[in-house]
Order: sequence, then structure tokens, then C-alpha cells
Amino acid sequence: MERRKALTWLVHGGSATVALAVGVPTLIFAVAPGRTPSDVPRWAIIGPMSEFPVGTITAASLQPAGKTQSDQPLLPGVYVWRVDEQDVIVFSRSCTDLGCPITFDRGSECFFCPCHGGIFSKQGDPMAGPPDRPLYRYHTRIEAGELQVDLNSVPPMA
Repeated sequence: MERRKALTWLVHGGSATVALAVGVPTLIFAVAPGRTPSDVPRWAIIGPMSEFPVGTITAASLQPAGKTQSDQPLLPGVYVWRVDEQDVIVFSRSCTDLGCPITFDRGSECFFCPCHGGIFSKQGDPMAGPPDRPLYRYHTRIEAGELQVDLNSVPPMA
């Protein structure tokens, strides 16, 4: 085989390999069913209402509805404020400026962002620092005495 013909075959083979490496995943993405639309609620369980005393803010974690502890994927944590017997507010743990994890200080009843000094009130409103938006709030529901949140009600990575 001549050198020129061998190089031609090598270039064509490499081009075909690259085309397959890019084309096959693109084709699969185009043909496969799409992800769950964000306007469809995707509920996660926080826990029984008895775990959240009235008038307090409690840190909690989420468990996808219908899943057991063993097959539970990692989900973001939340802060649950039980205002009264039926009124519950669930805040995301992410700062609305840089997405850093916030903490709640029981003494001052404020949320703090350690990344840049952002401070949020108990109601989630920005009080100081760079954040200009309130904390993200999940849509909630109570079913069979368990508090649940809609994971699609806050922006991704919140």
C-alpha cells in the first residue's frame, strides 16, 4: 500500500471515529424521552409535622417520595419554619447570590452566608451584604401528617 493511500485511510478513519463519538450521543439525546418538565411537581418528603415545633426554624433533609433510605439519592437540605399549626415555610439552604450554604443563628434569628457576609431575616428577606433576592422557598403540602416539598419549585442547584 502506498503511503498516500494509507494516510488517506487513516484520516478518513479518524474522521469517522470523531463523527461517531459526537453523533451517537447527540442522536440518543434527540430521540430519548425528555426530562421531567419543571412545571410538573416532583415531591420529596421532609418528615412528620411532629418533628417541627411551632415557632421554630429547624434544619432538615429531603427524601424523594416513594424511595427508601437505602436507595435515596443525595438531595439538598432545607430549613423548615413552622409558623403555626398548618402554616409552614421551607427555605432552600442556598444563598441567592453565590449559592453558598447558609446557616441559621438561633440567637439573632437570622440566616448567614459565610462566603461573603450575606444576612437574611427570619422571613428570608436580604438584610445585608450582596444578596438582593430573598431566600428561595419551596412549595409545600402536608399529606398523612408528613411535610412534603415540590423540588421543581426552586431553581436548580438552589
